[in-house]
Amino acid sequence: MKNIVLTPTPEWMALDGLTDTVAPWEDGLRTNVDSPSFEWWYFDAHFDDGSTAVIVFYTKPMLVWKGPAKPQVSMTITRPNGEKTIKFFTSSIAQFSAAKEICDVRVGNSWVQGDLHRYQLHVEIDDLAADLTFTSTVNPWRPDAGKAYFRDLEHYFAWLPSVPYGLAEGTLTYDDQVHQVKGGGYHDHNWGNIGLNEITDHWYWGRAHLGDYTLIFAEIIASKKFGYKPQPVFMLAKGSEVIIGDGVPLSMDARDFVPHSGGRKYPNEVDIHWQKDEETVHLALRNPQVIEAISLLLILPAWQRPLLRLFSNPYYFRFNADLEMSVNLKNNKTVEQGTTLFEIMILQGKNHP
Repeated sequence: MKNIVLTPTPEWMALDGLTDTVAPWEDGLRTNVDSPSFEWWYFDAHFDDGSTAVIVFYTKPMLVWKGPAKPQVSMTITRPNGEKTIKFFTSSIAQFSAAKEICDVRVGNSWVQGDLHRYQLHVEIDDLAADLTFTSTVNPWRPDAGKAYFRDLEHYFAWLPSVPYGLAEGTLTYDDQVHQVKGGGYHDHNWGNIGLNEITDHWYWGRAHLGDYTLIFAEIIASKKFGYKPQPVFMLAKGSEVIIGDGVPLSMDARDFVPHSGGRKYPNEVDIHWQKDEETVHLALRNPQVIEAISLLLILPAWQRPLLRLFSNPYYFRFNADLEMSVNLKNNKTVEQGTTLFEIMILQGKNHP
């Protein structure tokens, strides 16, 4: 069994020049796109009219990170009636740029610029377009150094929730019409230089905004070679301030699994419990509604898919679910109800139903 090194101390933060306060350069380009690496900037928004948008800028597709730079942008628009359209655009390296000092990424005619507090983006792919502004209402947060090392100190995966929650507004263009939209938004940034399918069996990740509270939760289960080690993540903010940022006390119970036509299963009920001494937070996720279910093999050339399916069927689920949150902290006690957006990524799934 190989080692995972997490980074919960100031010494690890100092290695990357980090402080307790997230700096704008942390949302800039963090990898050498010509080396074996990956990086993406993810945005999503849920609007008052019932529509949603998910937009991602990539240096390379997730499963071909060892190859040369292959910049992409993807956009998924879900209409108020639930109908969804997904589009990808792949550019040449000459059509790509990314600044190191700040988030400023361009892929073809699509771009995003921001400084941890306010982001503007423009995306155009065929007949879809988005012009959106994200304004953060919760301070940027990083779980310690935001990094996990695998095998040695040369291979890592990193994550930065730059906008744990904020306001999103602007326009979406679909069905030959421009739609004015306004709602809630989220942005995070991921990068690394080791294949996620090598280090991860599966993960659960979700977020919610309930009343004055914002939360992010995750349970990442390492692959067999890393002993299926759990890597829990938990953030709870009240207003703009983070009041919990320690994931170690987190545990998760997923049960009542339902088969899906794609050959994978997902749970009808998920309970997530955080406890430190006498303080607790409990999350009860119920009635998941599948809003996306897709095999990651679809991003590979068609001739490769049948062979790779013999060994694995990497799969991605995205859900909306009912959420009840019970908070019992020394200075905060509340019960909040609402909805949560959560996902299950199954990369190997040997330790997942």
